[in-house]
Amino acid sequence: GERRGYIVALEPSTGEILACVSAPSYDPAVLTAPGQNAVRRALLQDRETRQLLNRPAVAASPPGSVFKLVNAAVALQLGAITDNTSFRCDQSLINCAHRHPQARNLTMALKYSCNPYFYQTLRAVIEPRPDSAATLADTVAARHAHLGAWRRYVRSFGLDTLLGVDIAREQPGFLPTPAYYDKARRTHNWNFKSIYSLSIGQGEINLTGLQMANVQAIIANRGWYITPHFVKAIGRTGKPLPRFTERHHTLVDSTNIAALVPGMMAAMQPGGTAELASLADVGITVAGKTGTVQNDEGDDHATFAGFAPASKPKIVVAVYIENAGFGGLSAAPCAALVMEKYLKGHIAPKRKKWENWLRCGDLASQGH
Repeated sequence: GERRGYIVALEPSTGEILACVSAPSYDPAVLTAPGQNAVRRALLQDRETRQLLNRPAVAASPPGSVFKLVNAAVALQLGAITDNTSFRCDQSLINCAHRHPQARNLTMALKYSCNPYFYQTLRAVIEPRPDSAATLADTVAARHAHLGAWRRYVRSFGLDTLLGVDIAREQPGFLPTPAYYDKARRTHNWNFKSIYSLSIGQGEINLTGLQMANVQAIIANRGWYITPHFVKAIGRTGKPLPRFTERHHTLVDSTNIAALVPGMMAAMQPGGTAELASLADVGITVAGKTGTVQNDEGDDHATFAGFAPASKPKIVVAVYIENAGFGGLSAAPCAALVMEKYLKGHIAPKRKKWENWLRCGDLASQGH
């Protein structure tokens, strides 16, 4: 059957939505065609595949390791790390799914998607080493303040809020607050170990597909975005609505946004988590980040988000494929096909077979 998930593609410089795909799909003609009552009833009553659900706008879910980009940008802005910060791949903190060399800097950490590196990155934001003379109350208050600051910077990426897309029922996603954890943990004295899943884009964080793509537009633009929109222009003027021309700036400096890009490019190179999806053979340099979202009820979900060309981005793509496993073996190749088709007008013969493989599962089963 058809995979469940979404693909969203944007033009970063304008916010125009180039593609917005929700799967499983359905034939919209049956909604109004005569003699299709049974089909309509089945669609409305479907609680499993939820074909009528506009996943990119409505289905908010954990983004997985794609979110490490946002955490890194905020940590850079707050001075918790620099782009040369090195953390040991300490798997006593959190499991790391990838065997890789020591991440001597942020670029290497993004290339290999080192979980312990980003655990320690967010810990440096939320729970910096306390003053030895600090009281418990001081420490608790500081932790709450640091999480609040983290959330304020993250929200400036258009998260935990409605973007204002010109489509009905857009959802805001969710970012946890200190008060949320006070209630969920039944104590004010929660610590970073109890919320560490935020560091790898899991747990309570939820993003929509439109937000996932918009984060990439922000990185492509080095710190700003224009609200994603479907309608290019209205009336004889041929101009978009004013609200779809306004630039929204994040609270993160452009230099700290730019510091993410070398690691995103490295992820597409040999040894990187998305090396399979490289388009270097056709002269396209892609910048991207893979994600694998843990799923307790079945196979993990695959994510990827990135843009191309890396130096002068013309397209950003976000892909989420349910139960497809590792993002580098399914979501990343899917995004690469979209980018190549848009930028080149065709798909290279070596990648034409990917489409059928992706319909069946991921490229791992094909010996790649």
